[in-house]
Amino acid sequence: MLLDYLARRFASKGTMYWKSIAFAILLTCIPITIVSCIGGYVGNRYLIQQYQQNNEIMLRESVRKIDGQFSQLVQYALHMMANPIFKPAIADMNYIDEFEKTQELLDTMSLIENGESLIDQAYLYIPKQNVLLQPVLGLRALDDPADRAVWNSLMNGDKGIFWTNHLTRPFGRSGSKHAIVMKLPFNGQTSYGALVLYVNPAMLQLNVNPDQAAYVLDGSDVVIGESDAAKSYPELLPRVLEQLGSSKRTYDSQSRFQIRADHEQFLMNAVSFEKMNRIWTFVTGTPSSKVTAPNSAYTHVVVVYWIVSLIAALGLSWFASNRFYQPFRKIMDLFKDGKTDEDADPSDEMAYIEAKWKQYRFANDSLQNRLDQSTPKVREALINQFVLGQAAHLSEAELTEKLRALQLDVTGCLFSVVVCQLHRLDGHKVPLTEKDSQLITYAAINIVGEMSEASASYVHTIDLLDGSIAAVLIFPESSAMADARNELLRLGGDMLRTLEHVLRMPSTIVVNGPVAPWMDIPFLLEQSRKALSYRTFTSESQLLEASAVLEQANPEVDFPYDLEQEFTHTLNLGLENEAADILERFVTALKNEGAPEWVVHQGLMRLKSSLYRSMLQSGHNPYALFDGVQLEEELRTLRDSEACIQWFGKRVIRPYIDLLSKSYQHAMKDVVDQVLQTIHDNYMCDISLETFAMEAGVSVSHLSKAFRQMTGSNYIDYLTALKISHCKMLLLTTDLKMNEIAKSVGYQPPYFNRMFKKLEGMTPGQYRLQYSETKLGKAE
Repeated sequence: MLLDYLARRFASKGTMYWKSIAFAILLTCIPITIVSCIGGYVGNRYLIQQYQQNNEIMLRESVRKIDGQFSQLVQYALHMMANPIFKPAIADMNYIDEFEKTQELLDTMSLIENGESLIDQAYLYIPKQNVLLQPVLGLRALDDPADRAVWNSLMNGDKGIFWTNHLTRPFGRSGSKHAIVMKLPFNGQTSYGALVLYVNPAMLQLNVNPDQAAYVLDGSDVVIGESDAAKSYPELLPRVLEQLGSSKRTYDSQSRFQIRADHEQFLMNAVSFEKMNRIWTFVTGTPSSKVTAPNSAYTHVVVVYWIVSLIAALGLSWFASNRFYQPFRKIMDLFKDGKTDEDADPSDEMAYIEAKWKQYRFANDSLQNRLDQSTPKVREALINQFVLGQAAHLSEAELTEKLRALQLDVTGCLFSVVVCQLHRLDGHKVPLTEKDSQLITYAAINIVGEMSEASASYVHTIDLLDGSIAAVLIFPESSAMADARNELLRLGGDMLRTLEHVLRMPSTIVVNGPVAPWMDIPFLLEQSRKALSYRTFTSESQLLEASAVLEQANPEVDFPYDLEQEFTHTLNLGLENEAADILERFVTALKNEGAPEWVVHQGLMRLKSSLYRSMLQSGHNPYALFDGVQLEEELRTLRDSEACIQWFGKRVIRPYIDLLSKSYQHAMKDVVDQVLQTIHDNYMCDISLETFAMEAGVSVSHLSKAFRQMTGSNYIDYLTALKISHCKMLLLTTDLKMNEIAKSVGYQPPYFNRMFKKLEGMTPGQYRLQYSETKLGKAE
């Protein structure tokens, strides 16, 4: 069949016809193809050469900045090492007893971490005591023999400062292994410690464009930092290291080469520089396709010219041999796909064209239906990407055009955001499973979406994956700003009541808007989520307006300092129930002052810090008893006061009471209670601690330690504070002279004046005068 068909075609047209077509094709294609290939090759090579020359200049500037960053880091570290606090005495100090010096060291380490952007974490290593100090971890001992051996090896060698790229962070802390190690004292004969500064690779300023893959390699060719584009080409780094390993690098040496990796040809530039007495290397690579992209327009012109010339030659040849062919045959040739068509007869041109047209029309309608079905999902994905801040590179006009293409016109509309946070009721004894939480979130999304559709022309809901949901509401162009705001507040109130009625759970709803620009929606969402932390600290449902809440973001709350001191004192006495009662009054006082959720959380963290200080004063190590980071994360998830009180009692009070019960005997507690009672009744007499120890039949040191554990202060300071407190009461409530007040507490007047000014920062007379002026101002 095919042979017969070809025979008929050749017979009808003849050999010369096919030779002329072949000659026209060769005559047209070969010259144009050769010229196009040469032009494209020469143009691309020129672009590549110019790019690498320009890139070398930018590369040296980047190296200068990287070198400057590390030089600045070293200079900063050397400056901080000159701090008098890093003296040899810290190698032998008792970090538990000398808690104030320990805290000062931790504060200095915190200052070092926050003072330079390249520093991720800072550790002070004391090999003599085998301990590490770090602001977050506090004081920790290296109990693991492997860790101890690694850190002890840092003290070997004669270098006062050096770079390491394999020092694993202790205690399971995550992060890079790159660090600068400086021995204390710097360039001293004998080192008593080391300051270890871990580098944050993300803070390196590589100064490259988004398409460039860039690496900073240290003297061992270990990657210190890399650009975001480099992470997209996993095969590139091994090829680069192989190329650099085969060449000799010296200070300020520069090279260029090309590498094939990840289906791309990369144009590489490398510059070496000296840092930490080693040769470091900065390497950048750009896909050649990105460099030659500007030449694509020229290539397209050549291709179009080649195609046009070819079609013209073929058309003229075909017209010369087929000038009598009818147009129907040309249309049939367009529809032919090489397959047998049983429904259409090629001998009937009109019937064949009609049948093929129906087939293509049916295929087109099917594709259009699929497109219409997928449009809502694509639109939701685009809005999610924009609302979550992942489409900041698009302008308002571009986003509007994309949404219009996805059948959503937002021109001239008003936009608002509603954020909903569900809260577990106090009566829920059984925790919700993950499946229950997913079902509740799904139900809440449906409720919020359906209720919003009655007010807005379009609603887009988002699961924020942190227990809260958000809805973006689009009001029609005809809506007024004030009407849309009132409708939003009404809708928020209806949502609160519906969620509590249907799900049996209270919630906090934050409304924000409306605004006119579409680009403000991510900002509205961010404000709304921030306003959630300013909810009143109760388990009741609350409706908040983000703009109004954030205007009062710094409420004036009268902090209950007296309850803080009473709590610490009571807990030091081992009175668990009394301390729990004070804790409840502390939280209630904050709530009565109208403190929002985050203020109550901060108040409890302050209470924990006060307890830390008291424990350090009494000789206990709070960092060994509590995990401060975990406690703060657990507290941040609590949404009502009762849960906070129960959590504080279980996670803070109970462990400390257990510790106290092991640290001193009950009989010694009775002795201290008797001492406190006696000095409160006879504070005007000069009674020494030795007298109490002799009467109780215990040693002075034992009694002093027990007194400090229970009160958080030593005996002399406690007695002095008691006397001064009584003097302040006499100054404010009586007209007694200074001499009479001093003698009433057993002080000589000069000594009384000196002690009062030391503790209060002013003389007794100034204190009385200040109170009188304050009282007179209130009366007026």
